[in-house]
Amino acid sequence: MTADVKLPITIAERIELGPELIRIPATWEEYLDLLDECEFQIEYDDQQIILMSIASDPHEVIVMNIGTYLNLAIDNEPDMAVRGSNRHVFIPEFQKDYAPDAHVIKGEPAIHQLRKGLSANTNPWLVVEVLSPSTFVRDIKEKLPAYKKIPSLLHIIYIHQDRPLVTVYNRVGSSVVWETIDYDRLEDHFPVAGQPVYLKDIYKKVVFPKVEYKTKRNGKKK
Repeated sequence: MTADVKLPITIAERIELGPELIRIPATWEEYLDLLDECEFQIEYDDQQIILMSIASDPHEVIVMNIGTYLNLAIDNEPDMAVRGSNRHVFIPEFQKDYAPDAHVIKGEPAIHQLRKGLSANTNPWLVVEVLSPSTFVRDIKEKLPAYKKIPSLLHIIYIHQDRPLVTVYNRVGSSVVWETIDYDRLEDHFPVAGQPVYLKDIYKKVVFPKVEYKTKRNGKKK
């Protein structure tokens, strides 16, 4: 990172840079310096600081909903607990530090000390990402393969925010093989710790964008 680069610290400074995800080449120490001060979410991946965009309203509604229903699903599981995005997941093998929208720990959390006063979990059992236009490609092409390398991780949930669509990745046994299941109806549900989580609950009070149809010359809509 060059000395003349001024990194945004406040939410207001991040908003001024626009809604897109921003990558800045940086060392691990430079990332930790910024992480210690930053008011918004950042991640570290492939020797780059990733400046996350400010979340949309539907994104946050979905995050709160999935957090609620994850907690309900594991309510009778004393060795499970839900964490939010302020608790990072660190992947030591690749020195990647992510802030999933939610994750579930099973058993005692394995903690990695990033720096004095800064730590992250390394043993998620389940992770959730709510997909955004600015992060979609990275979530699929970069973060998903890295998540699949975490030995403790058995379930990855990707939630679209513009339409009812949830993709669940489940590890097959203790292998490196993953199955992928798409759910696209509000009445659909998938299991978490043996309990059903319904799409209608995940998307409760979410207003989807209206689909605009172009009009043909004969007046019929496409």
